[in-house]
Amino acid sequence: MPLISKYDYEHFKLYLWDINETEKKLKAGVTTNSLKARLSKIKSEEFRKGILSVRHLMREAKIKENDIYYSDYGAPILKSGENISISHSKNFSGLVISNYKIGIDIESYRKKILNISSKFLNEKEKFAIGRIDMLTLIWTAKESIYKAFGTPGISFSKQIYIYGLNEKKKKAFGKLEYVNQSKVYEISYIKLGLNFITVAHEKID
Repeated sequence: MPLISKYDYEHFKLYLWDINETEKKLKAGVTTNSLKARLSKIKSEEFRKGILSVRHLMREAKIKENDIYYSDYGAPILKSGENISISHSKNFSGLVISNYKIGIDIESYRKKILNISSKFLNEKEKFAIGRIDMLTLIWTAKESIYKAFGTPGISFSKQIYIYGLNEKKKKAFGKLEYVNQSKVYEISYIKLGLNFITVAHEKID
């Protein structure tokens, strides 16, 4: 089964899926009428497979479809009161559950990130220019923080700063400034081949 693992971190649980099956196999056992209707409107097979693999992760996490509702911005919310975040890419899908505000992002290495780095790097992160791996990590860290914060309209280059990177421990910190709020996030990441799976949650004092 392509479930890579369930990772039990101190403040969250992470479920990962390696998307290597056909769409037909992914549909087995998880397709409901509402999901069929949703999938019928999506042209991209890659995106449909991502959605289906997340349904398998939900089953592993013992989450039913009616246990989740969505915010006005499309973010998933658990009726239980726990926090959840979901991400999927071409190769992997991931789901995290926590008692704290949390976000996950999954990205594979792509050369085009070299051309858009100025849109999300701030001055203190310029050391990453020209490095696809580091740019991808910073992007996923900021995207995870953005999801955890849950408010649209955040500038990645001006309002989110990644610091304290420890490549050995695969940890970092992020700071978000918004209006009169200043929040610090703990960042954990996994590197699988040319892919980063990055999770951010509010720092626990």
